[in-house]
Amino acid sequence: MKTINMGLAGLAGFLTLCLHCSAQAQIGVGPTLNPAFCNQPTQRETVAYIDDMSLVEGKTEWAQKLVTKLMSSLMPGERVAVVQISPASGQSKAVWSGCWPDYNAEQRSQIGSQHYIFSKNPLDGLKEQQALFQGYIGQALTKIYAESKRPQGQVRFAPDNAPRKQILRALASDEGRYSSAQKTIRAVIYSDMMENSDLGSVYAPLPEKFPNYGERLGSRFRHGVFYAFGVAGNVDNSTNLPEKARTFWAHALEMMSASVAGFGSDLVIENRVPIASYVFDLKTALGDDKLEGKMSLLVDREGALIDSWIGFDRLSIVGLTGKFKCDGENCLLDGSTARGLVTKSDTDSVQLSGKQTDLSGQIGVRSTKQLFELKAALPRT
Repeated sequence: MKTINMGLAGLAGFLTLCLHCSAQAQIGVGPTLNPAFCNQPTQRETVAYIDDMSLVEGKTEWAQKLVTKLMSSLMPGERVAVVQISPASGQSKAVWSGCWPDYNAEQRSQIGSQHYIFSKNPLDGLKEQQALFQGYIGQALTKIYAESKRPQGQVRFAPDNAPRKQILRALASDEGRYSSAQKTIRAVIYSDMMENSDLGSVYAPLPEKFPNYGERLGSRFRHGVFYAFGVAGNVDNSTNLPEKARTFWAHALEMMSASVAGFGSDLVIENRVPIASYVFDLKTALGDDKLEGKMSLLVDREGALIDSWIGFDRLSIVGLTGKFKCDGENCLLDGSTARGLVTKSDTDSVQLSGKQTDLSGQIGVRSTKQLFELKAALPRT
C-alpha cells in the first residue's frame, strides 16, 4: 500500500512541487506524465468533487484522506479527474485530469524480462511518474483550497440558519462525464452534503413521493458509484442530520441512476486494487415483466467485489458486494445488493454460476417466493 503524509504543510509542499512540474512541462524540458498510461484498458475512472463552500482555512485533513485513499486503490492507467463544485451557483469546473502511471503484474513481468541497452527500463521511471501524478493532484486540490478557503466562523452554521446549497445541481452540471460513459465512474465527494435548494432540503422531512431528479434536471449519473465524506462537518448541533442526509441522497442518486457506496464523516474507500473486470448483459423476468440490464464487476486478487453494481431498465442500479471467482472457465458469483432491487427487502441475493461467457442463477430473497431466474452473458463481439 502506498502511503502519503500530507497535512497543511504537505499541501504547500505539493503546490511547490507541482508549480515546478508545470513550469517544466510548459517549456518542454524535464519529466512530464507519460500519456501512454491513458491507453491502458480499465473498467473504472475516478472523479474527485471538492465542494468549495465546505473549505475551512487551516483544515486540510480532507486532502490527506483523499490522496491517501486514491493512491492505495487506483488501477494501472485509471483516469482521475479533480472537479470543483460550487453549490452557491450550482455549477462545476474541471481543474485537472490524468492517468495513474502503473503496470499490472503481467505487464511488469513482461517488461522485467526484457533487456534494455539503448533505452531506459520503463519500470525504472515509475516512481518519478507516480510522484509527478501525486504532485499534479496536489496542485489541483491546493488551487481549489487557496481560492475558496474561509475562516471557520464563516463556514460553520446552525440548521435553522443554513445557507442555500445546490449540490445536486452542481453535480448534474458535470453530467456529460456520465452520459457517454461505458466504464464505472467512482465519484468521491468532499462536502457537508447539506442540500438546501428548490430541488429539496436535507433539513425538511422526506416527501411521501420522492422527486425524480433525473427527469427534473435532465441528467443521469449512469454507471456512477458515489462516496461522500465530510458529511455535516460544518453544521452545529447536527445529531440527526447525517442519517437524514444519507436517506435524502440515497433516494436522490437512485433517481439519477447511481448508487451510494459510502456516506459519512470519513472516507470509506478500501485499500484494494481491482485486477480484473467484467461487464455482463442480464435478463430476468418478474412475473410477466421481462427485464434486461447490466452488471459490472471489479474484482481484487482474492475475488472480492469492488465498486461493482447491477441494474435493470426502469429499476436503476444498486451496489453489489460479495465474491466472484473463476476456476478455469467455470465461475461462481455469490453477492448481495446494497438495497432491494427486484424486491422490497433490505437486500437481494445474487447467485450465478457456469461458464464465464454464460452464467445462470437467481436474484431475490433466498428461501422465499421472491426469487427470480437470472441469466448473465458477456457481450458477443
